[in-house]
Amino acid sequence: MLLFLLASCSAPDAAPEIEVRDAWVRATQDGQASTAAYLTLTNRGGADALVEVAASDGAASMHSTSMAGGIMRMRPLARVELQHGATAQFRPGGDHIMITGLKQPLTIGQPFTLRLRFERGAELSIALPVKDAAGAAM
Repeated sequence: MLLFLLASCSAPDAAPEIEVRDAWVRATQDGQASTAAYLTLTNRGGADALVEVAASDGAASMHSTSMAGGIMRMRPLARVELQHGATAQFRPGGDHIMITGLKQPLTIGQPFTLRLRFERGAELSIALPVKDAAGAAM
């Protein structure tokens, strides 16, 4: 019995089960080379962390936005922790995925691909719809 308990203590954590919901990217105007993407991540499995994002056009990075003393500040995020049962929201005015260096405008309705890489090795490639600033696909 003791051997079984010791073996169960050394068993690896459960595999992460990451769900992506409500993903979209903001449309751009002619000449605009940056925008932001938004999504919700929920982990129903073992702990993990989002450690890298990549875009089909341009560069992508995770950022946090905050307001301090009437000044809006944006700082890069190296990782986003996702414990079991945790939800991380990337939304306007908060954490978001910054897309820079776009080679062409993003028009409403077209797809835009993001790749999400997690610490425990999983990679997700997701197609986000391009929407207007309010998140409407029109």
